[in-house]
Amino acid sequence: MGGRLNKPARRGSSDVSRPYEYGSGYGFSGLTNPRHPVGADTSSDGFFASATLQSATTLPRAPGKHRLTPMAKEGMKNLQSLNFSLIDSLLYRDYLRKTTTLSHVKHTFGKWFICFLIGVLVGLVAWGIKMSVEHTQDLKFKFTANKVQEGRIAIAFLIYASANTIFVMLACVLVIFSGPFSSPPPSLPFISSQWSFWPLSSSSGIPEVMGYLNGVKIPSAMSFKTLVGKVLSLVLAYSSGLAIGPEGPMIHIGSAVGAAVGHLRKATNFFWKYNNDRDKRDFISTGAATGMAAAFGAPIGGVLFSIEEASSFWSRQLTWRTFFCCMIATFTVNFLLQGFGTVDIHDSGLLTFGLSRAYLYRYVELLCFFLLGILGGGLGAVFVYFNVRLNKWRKNTLGSLRGGRSDLAKFAEILLIGLATSSIVFFLSFKFPCRQVSSIIPEPAVCEEDAAVGMVQFFCKPGFYNEMASLLFTNPDAAMRRLFDRSHNMFTLVGLSVFTTVYFILSLVTAGTAVAGGLFIPMMMVGAGMGRLMGELMLLISPETDPSIYALIGASSMMAGYSRLTISLVVIMVELTEGTQYLLPIIMAVMVAKWTADLFTESLYDNLMHLKCIPFLHSKPPRDMQALEVGDVMAEPVVSLREVERVGDVLAMLRSNNHNGFPVVSGFDGFGHGRFPPGSGSINGQRYFPSATALSSIDHADIQRDT
Repeated sequence: MGGRLNKPARRGSSDVSRPYEYGSGYGFSGLTNPRHPVGADTSSDGFFASATLQSATTLPRAPGKHRLTPMAKEGMKNLQSLNFSLIDSLLYRDYLRKTTTLSHVKHTFGKWFICFLIGVLVGLVAWGIKMSVEHTQDLKFKFTANKVQEGRIAIAFLIYASANTIFVMLACVLVIFSGPFSSPPPSLPFISSQWSFWPLSSSSGIPEVMGYLNGVKIPSAMSFKTLVGKVLSLVLAYSSGLAIGPEGPMIHIGSAVGAAVGHLRKATNFFWKYNNDRDKRDFISTGAATGMAAAFGAPIGGVLFSIEEASSFWSRQLTWRTFFCCMIATFTVNFLLQGFGTVDIHDSGLLTFGLSRAYLYRYVELLCFFLLGILGGGLGAVFVYFNVRLNKWRKNTLGSLRGGRSDLAKFAEILLIGLATSSIVFFLSFKFPCRQVSSIIPEPAVCEEDAAVGMVQFFCKPGFYNEMASLLFTNPDAAMRRLFDRSHNMFTLVGLSVFTTVYFILSLVTAGTAVAGGLFIPMMMVGAGMGRLMGELMLLISPETDPSIYALIGASSMMAGYSRLTISLVVIMVELTEGTQYLLPIIMAVMVAKWTADLFTESLYDNLMHLKCIPFLHSKPPRDMQALEVGDVMAEPVVSLREVERVGDVLAMLRSNNHNGFPVVSGFDGFGHGRFPPGSGSINGQRYFPSATALSSIDHADIQRDT
């Protein structure tokens, strides 16, 4: 069901549908309403005919916005709409009259129970991913370290690169050779589509989640097969040493877990009443927030992320249920990480670190934090610009190959990137000189575990360490802890400069490949390296400077620069570091970074939605399109329905049109006959079509199934 001329409510507003508004971001395609099939055939007369495919040259278009190519329009025909609005009918009103208070309480309690299940399941998945990655990486580094200690450089590199290559191959195979957009190439007969997963399991999946919650039904985006493929590919890809992180995919994983509740209707009658687009949307919104909360150990930040970035519909009731679900997921992860024999529970997610409260900052340092915000925003905009163009090249070049060669090209690309990453990490670390451990000046920390951040010895003698290996040849979690460590003289200016540059390039090239992986960790590491570099420079001027604070501010600004997150990002960083005393500089850096990046590009996720042709309606139209009327873009004559129609006529109309939104009007002899007569009228209170009294949303499959 679908087809209402309504735009989702503004993010953060009450859970009601707003009148249809023109969107921005797709050029003229921003007029597309995600409640009807996108890419309708313009040759058919109908309500939405030519609404999305009319030439943009006849209408004003916001400068710098995106145009849809004919190939993109053809691909968008695979997308369908979701029906988020309740249809006011006699049957529905009769159902409401028969609903008792007890049944309403049971229905509400069921939603809370489902949120509890989502929280537990997402927590279990997050714990499983973390433990799998830790054991896999420990095993890899254990075998490599044995040869390193023996001084056998070639054998050590061969073991390290081979392990990473195998992980990358498996992660890619799980994603790429399957699904509706590809098939196993003849040259790889050992790959069976029965054991492979949808291509939507690759990358972070955040654009798909945003599009789905905006009202677009993306095929297989929330399927169980995609969920399993995402988890397995993420574990293998993250263990391979690629410049990716687990936090972005955890949002998609949480959303898929929330959507999986609808599939439970086959196992029990308890869930059947929640098998509708409206409740499923709420569970997916809750799952997205829960995935973020479980990844960062930040339940409040997870809720705010779903409100600010992921969801287009929201309500006060959903806020409480989502917060409860995030709390359950965070507690589940913490409990499992601590083990069953411990009494004390501490806050920890997939990434945690702490800062000392012994030192704050001076007011003069706010100028440096302001500069870090500018640098983070500018660097984030540069990342978005080049990564979007690289992914566009991948789509136009690698994706256009035929006969299975497209899959082979993507497979070869990620293998080359994995091998190049392993080579750069190993030999770049080998080229850096060893430094004495005694040269590090420790600083007291509030948390004991934060004070004991070890360094990587690599090929150095006992009592020495390799600063580049401590950042690259290690777990990203440990590298982040070292960048945020309060000790002085841990890294040189050259080492931080090289690390920031190299990891920025590796992240830029890796993002968008055919494996599951996100960008939260890579961007935080790049920003932390940039901030730590500035902190070390300030330390030369003032011995009282704490470089770890600059690393925190740099990480926040870089995250804001590429994602344009604001409130949720600030809360996540504060929950991560438990450093509420740094709230003011974090807020300032995030705001400055967002303003700076907005001068040049849109956020990465908005650009990826454009690139993937996922329709998205924003809350406000561009300024040069506000004066347009519906008559400027709609086709005529309008295909309409009378208040009473024969089933055969409705079926004939559905078979002759590729859309599913039809106005119900009075004063017509039959559907599709003539124009609307002059006069006034409204649809949902808006003067779109004269004499229209309602809007019918009829799904082809529903009609055929009912008859």
